Amino acid sequence: MLTVKQWRLAKEKSQQEMADALGVHINTYRNMEENPRKIRIGQAVQIAKLLGVSMNDILFTGEATKC
Repeated sequence: MLTVKQWRLAKEKSQQEMADALGVHINTYRNMEENPRKIRIGQAVQIAKLLGVSMNDILFTGEATKC
């Protein structure tokens, strides 16, 4: 599975665009990409809509599923 960052890059969106669309500071968005386990459900729904993917693609990313 792809990570949130990989989905974002595939959809040709910048971190700043994502942060603006989510109403968060860019550092907050960067933290979401670096620590996908900390993404809240509501944020995952928004990110999924922005990227045109399922919420599961956001919640169960390659990074989030590594143990």
